[in-house]
Amino acid sequence: MLIPENLIPIPVGSPRLGNTAITEYINVSEAQEVYIVVLSTNAAATDTVCTPLKAYAAAGTGSAVLGFNVPIYAGVAVAGAALTLTRQTDAANYTTDATAGVHEVIFKIDPTALGWEATVPSLGEYKYLSCTVDGDVADYVACTFYVVPRYQSDTIATTRWIV
Repeated sequence: MLIPENLIPIPVGSPRLGNTAITEYINVSEAQEVYIVVLSTNAAATDTVCTPLKAYAAAGTGSAVLGFNVPIYAGVAVAGAALTLTRQTDAANYTTDATAGVHEVIFKIDPTALGWEATVPSLGEYKYLSCTVDGDVADYVACTFYVVPRYQSDTIATTRWIV
């Protein structure tokens, strides 16, 4: 997998226990691509479920699963071995295998595919992203978004990424 250089990293919550909800959303309306990178340190042989969510308002209003499949890359480092990412089957979420070690999962998302709120379209388009990570209470997880801006520039001219 080749992630472009000069991306804007946005941590979505600090590292936390694996059963703690991630509630931060970022605005991706001015993004060309978004990479969601989930790191999970699994102390025991348990799996971790990673699910990107979309919303049409900053507070997570109208939160829903993506509703379409995206490219996913994942790998695990066990007992000091190198972590190697491999291409997984495209899906709307990913469950790590039940291996103790450091897991990394990367979702590649095209924000233009998020669509509009289907039940009441007047509520607007989905332009906010988050990612839930559901694991064991003894595990630690962290989630960072890497944003490819739609319009390249030398400086970040907007704070719209952070909600």
